[in-house]
Amino acid sequence: MTRDLLPLHFQLASALRSRILAGELPPGARLPTEHALTRRYSVSRLTVRRAKARLIAEGLLRSVQGSGTYLTPPERWRASPFAIETIDDLLAVGRDMAAAFKIHEFRMVPNSAAIAAKLANPADRLVLRMSGVRYAGGRPLSHAVYHLPADIGARLAPELLSEEALIPQLEKLAGIRVADARQFFHAGRADRTVARHLRVRPGAPVLVLDTLYFDARRRPVQSVLTRYREEFRYHARLRRME
Repeated sequence: MTRDLLPLHFQLASALRSRILAGELPPGARLPTEHALTRRYSVSRLTVRRAKARLIAEGLLRSVQGSGTYLTPPERWRASPFAIETIDDLLAVGRDMAAAFKIHEFRMVPNSAAIAAKLANPADRLVLRMSGVRYAGGRPLSHAVYHLPADIGARLAPELLSEEALIPQLEKLAGIRVADARQFFHAGRADRTVARHLRVRPGAPVLVLDTLYFDARRRPVQSVLTRYREEFRYHARLRRME
C-alpha cells in the first residue's frame, strides 16, 4: 500500500478484488483474518474493515457472524452500473446515470499547445471551452471541462443544450457523428475549483478520466477532462479480439 493518492482502504479493496478476480482467492474460501491482512498489507484494522465493507457491497464477499468472511460465487457479484463494452455504451453513460449536467462556463478561449495536441488543430486560434458539474440524486458526481474545435463549437449555444448527455446533442446540433473514443484513467486530487464544485475538501482523492472523441474520419471532435468523486465506481468489460 502507498501513502498517497487514493485512501488506503480503496487500495486494499483493489488489491483484494484483483486477487479474487484472478482466482487466487477462490469462491467459497474464507478470507484471511483481519489480523493476517493488517500484517500482510501494513494497514490498520479499520482500513481492513472499510475495504471488506466495500467488497461486501459489490457482492464479492459475505460476512458470517461468528465464523468470518467468505468469498461468494461469481453469479452473486454485482458489477458497477457503468459497464462499457462499445462506443454506444460509453455515449449512454450520461443518460443511464439519470444525472443532470449544469453548465458553469461556455466561451471561446485561446487555443493552447496541450489542447491543440489533443484536438490536432494547431492552426486554430480559438477553441470552445465548456465546464460544469453533473449531479445525481441532487449531489455533485463529477466536474467536467470540455474543449471543442472552434468550427464545431461555433454551431453550439448554451441555450440550445439540455442537461442530458452532451455527445448526442453535439451530434444533432453540429451535424457530426462520433465513431470512436479513447479514455485514460488515473488517480488525482481535487484542486480548489474542483473541490468547491464537488463539495469535497481540497486535495481529496478523485478519479480522473481523460476522454478524446473522434468522428468517422478520425478527426478529434471533443476533449473532456472529468473528475469524479471518490465513491464513483467505473467498470469496463474487455473482450479478446478473435
